[in-house]
Amino acid sequence: MEKELTMPKLRPEMENGVLCAWLKEEGDTVTAGEPLFEIETDKVVNQIEATESGVLKKQLFEIFRSYFYDAKKNKARSRLATALYIGLFVLLMAGILGGIFTLLAVKLCGPLAAAGLDWLYFALMGFLTVLLHMSLLQMAVLHMDASATSIIYSGNPVFAVAAAHVILHEPLRKNHLLAIALEVVGILFILNPAHLEISLRGFLEIITATLLFALYGTLCKLRVSRLGGIVIADFNILLGGLEMLAVLLLGKIPAVAAAMRAVGLDLFAEVPFFTGFTLESTLLLCYAGVFCAGLGFVLTAKITEYTSATEASFIYLIKPILATILAAVVYQEFISVNRIVGIGFFLAASLCVSVPVLREMRRDAVTAQPPR
Repeated sequence: MEKELTMPKLRPEMENGVLCAWLKEEGDTVTAGEPLFEIETDKVVNQIEATESGVLKKQLFEIFRSYFYDAKKNKARSRLATALYIGLFVLLMAGILGGIFTLLAVKLCGPLAAAGLDWLYFALMGFLTVLLHMSLLQMAVLHMDASATSIIYSGNPVFAVAAAHVILHEPLRKNHLLAIALEVVGILFILNPAHLEISLRGFLEIITATLLFALYGTLCKLRVSRLGGIVIADFNILLGGLEMLAVLLLGKIPAVAAAMRAVGLDLFAEVPFFTGFTLESTLLLCYAGVFCAGLGFVLTAKITEYTSATEASFIYLIKPILATILAAVVYQEFISVNRIVGIGFFLAASLCVSVPVLREMRRDAVTAQPPR
């Protein structure tokens, strides 16, 4: 039976403590009485022993807690300090992760598309959006809560708008920026980061996966006018799948599998290809492969034929809205006030983008009508 560990109260007056270090890694066997982690209270570090024997399954961190609480002063931060900490975090994430992958896209995909090297373009697209993106997405689900993963993943437009502006030179309109601001507020309301406990590794994995898929729509736009969205999506999936197969075959080699496990890539080590199949698992694989992945990639690429990469990315604002409705109707899940408020912000963000687009389409349709 799984049991969640909480920080012990060392003294009656103790209210807070700082987790300094884990003394065991995820997956390690723990014996009762062994030192398990270290905490700091009043500048004194204490080793905390395990009260029971078992296996440490997951290390959880309140990664946003330091933005709201000053451990050194043992008091809550001011609203200004909290806003500055969150702003700095966003800038670092966008600058480091966004800079790396945007530079890769600008330096490689753009010149390849211009030179007519379609196969290399598709191979790079497959590597970024199938091999890396899909792998990181699945790894994130293993390391953190699935619902939190899906909400963070719906932040796709935040990165897509920036990528489309840098790579395609698409304009940054006021309604786009307003929609992004509303979306970020909605995500924060739903996740409630002040009390969110997630794996730091899982958080970095889902942020990177979100960024990579944001680049997919942008890179599709480089070739969509000549090749079409369906061709781009099909060859992207084909070559990305072959690249994934190559990695899995390499994972069958014992030395390579050991190296993969050593760096935390157990997902690719000695994966069985033809065992464990049942009718239920086969149907689930077909659904995930054909509808979730295949159709998702095709429709995303197809949308870029009719609109900009920026506006195409905002379709993902609908996902958390539909997911919440389906969860309530199909599974009778309780919908918290935080989620309802967050969904309201998502809906407002969607309207900020869709209403101007619909007005423009209607105006173009009227203009295109022949005079009577």
